[in-house]
Amino acid sequence: MAKRYLALAMFASALWGVSYPITYLALRLYGIEQLLALIYLFSTASLAMILAFNGFDHESVVKGLALSPINYALSYLYVELSGSVGGLTALVSSSYIIPLIVVDYLLNRDVSIKYVISAVTLLAGLYSLFQGYGDSIYIAMLLMILNLAYTLALAYLSHADTLNLILGQSLGTLLISLFMVHGAIITSNIQYIYYPLALAFIGNVIPYSLYAVSIEKLGPVEASLTSSMETVSSLVVSIPIQQLPNNPLAWTLLTVSILSISIEAPRFGVHGKTLAPIIRDYINHNTINSIRNAYPRHIDRGDMRDSPFILNVPGKRKVI
Repeated sequence: MAKRYLALAMFASALWGVSYPITYLALRLYGIEQLLALIYLFSTASLAMILAFNGFDHESVVKGLALSPINYALSYLYVELSGSVGGLTALVSSSYIIPLIVVDYLLNRDVSIKYVISAVTLLAGLYSLFQGYGDSIYIAMLLMILNLAYTLALAYLSHADTLNLILGQSLGTLLISLFMVHGAIITSNIQYIYYPLALAFIGNVIPYSLYAVSIEKLGPVEASLTSSMETVSSLVVSIPIQQLPNNPLAWTLLTVSILSISIEAPRFGVHGKTLAPIIRDYINHNTINSIRNAYPRHIDRGDMRDSPFILNVPGKRKVI
């Protein structure tokens, strides 16, 4: 079951990656605010038509509206940086995964080793791939804070209806975009309307819906670590525009990040607390087998009164 939702999260990340080169091309025809307004106009209209048949959940729509200011800021910055991301921005903006892992540890008192491996290789791969120090540290930090705030908020609102949540988010982002362009979204480039139409589905409706479901089922850490797929798909789809970076180390690190999040791995607690029940159960299991071999007559009839000692076997604990 978890593998299915992990695949959905990876597909969502891949779609976001595909949207970046499309955004880069669309910016030659539209301004940032105008493009965002058109994207969220089509997103809101399509979701409203779908929910007209499935039913509206007003509470979930309101929760989505609350997310829209963060979503608008993220969308604006990513559109503005489309095609010009440097190593510092890539590294710092994706570093929100580290606080997510810390929060996960504080809540569960343990951490999965695959989260650590995937996060380290992801960040190292991004920095190695997008080398450069000329980025603005303030923009990079702002992106990190917004990514962290959005992911935690989405995890907190995970019990909301997904489509209604995304409808509220799209509607709120549309209203902000209309305010920024003063309602003027009709342009002479109407023949290129397929750019914002494609971005409405590839960059917003489909990936955000899948991402919201993935966070609910997998948790924010595992869902966020699939962003390696976002980078890979973006670069592959951009081949007609630019060559693939010739950086074997970066590609290796990103591949390790993707593969490590896909494997099953134990969670380790502080001072080995998580390992204690496993060791204890192993010892108890072997002790019981030894007693069964030494005193089969007493064990078979459930009578330990004639045994030279009494064994107290504590109940098993569930190991997460």
